[in-house]
Amino acid sequence: MTYEVVFKGTAFPEALRWHKGDLWFSDILAGVVYRGDVTTGQLHKEAEIAPLVSGIGWLTSGELLVVDCEKRSVLRRGPNSDLSLHADLSGHWKFNANDMLVDADNTAWVGTYGYNPESEAPAPADLARIVNGKVDFPIAGLVFANGIARIDSERIVVAETFADRISVIQTSGDVKLLKQIDLPKNSTPDGLVVDNQGFAWIAMAYSEGILRVNLETGAMERAIEIPGKGVYDCTFGGPNLDKLYVATSDTDETNILRDLPGEILSFDLTLTHPGVRGLGNK
Repeated sequence: MTYEVVFKGTAFPEALRWHKGDLWFSDILAGVVYRGDVTTGQLHKEAEIAPLVSGIGWLTSGELLVVDCEKRSVLRRGPNSDLSLHADLSGHWKFNANDMLVDADNTAWVGTYGYNPESEAPAPADLARIVNGKVDFPIAGLVFANGIARIDSERIVVAETFADRISVIQTSGDVKLLKQIDLPKNSTPDGLVVDNQGFAWIAMAYSEGILRVNLETGAMERAIEIPGKGVYDCTFGGPNLDKLYVATSDTDETNILRDLPGEILSFDLTLTHPGVRGLGNK
């Protein structure tokens, strides 16, 4: 499947978001949030949070929320681009905060590593919910909760990278785990997004492609192959939300800040999956 390289020269792009005609993302290892103009290929720095930055989203006020991974907090960017604390998760979590979904009602959902992936075995942890700056942890048992996307008004789906599964969670009323869908071994699901037909498009970090999974039946297909690259996130964009933007980089992070191998690719789904488009749900 052919693609266009939209942006290059970053370290480790993730947290892709289509927002008001631009593609936003975090260069996680560089500690930078970018706004990208897909027509010109220009990148604009919107926030810097060293050493690690992850999930992003927006409040209805237009203010940007950003996850500070190491401080295990969510920051809010004010009208003068100043950053202030929106929510502190460090009292509950020992390990890094990760990706985030911000809902239309300003509720934010944030995942955490839950353990040190460099030296420890995978361990379950809680998913955070932030409502009006107040934090609780209504869901337990997620292993390296990563990408989060909304399915509909009542459900979200969360990728559990080192459990090779995705979890569907009810967010209306009593928050609860509805079901888990096991993916093929070593799928390493990372970022994800949900389309208008009820399928999750899942970036497989170390499995060189995008997996498309029916969230009701569990049926799945390798929708896109991206050989030789780490595949870390995806989102829909373009005027009709029928392009899939995919974040890639090296799987070996040793020299990633020096070599800047990160790229964001664009796939035209009208050619391979006609009728499929995004919902603007991450």
